[in-house]
Amino acid sequence: MQRMCLPLSAGSMGGIVDDEVIYDFHFDPETQAELAEIVEYYSTHPSPDNGKRFLVKVETVVELLRLWPEAGAQVPELPTVRGFSIPKYPYRLYYTLIRQELAIIGLALYNTNQDTVALIDTLTRRQARLSTE
Repeated sequence: MQRMCLPLSAGSMGGIVDDEVIYDFHFDPETQAELAEIVEYYSTHPSPDNGKRFLVKVETVVELLRLWPEAGAQVPELPTVRGFSIPKYPYRLYYTLIRQELAIIGLALYNTNQDTVALIDTLTRRQARLSTE
């Protein structure tokens, strides 16, 4: 399985700290591609540094979820999938837990007018693919 490389702090990849489990994580390949597209877009809109700022926000959310994986809100249509908003950006990161690992299966524009059925179908397909790997 392909893993996303985020510029995480030294010593942050797994292990136990203060008797708390820190979950490993990986990005679904399609989610990784979505992240790259979003970073590329933000790198040109409105300034080149905005892409880096977005990536830092995603990194911060991933680090938080690695410590507290239940912090995200459950997706009502998919009880094993959770979502967490990216601060200051209109995106939500979707993930599920598989063993002691966060599987990040979606990064979608969070908009009340978005096609919820299409999003649920995408998340369902990506989650199903995880169970066959």
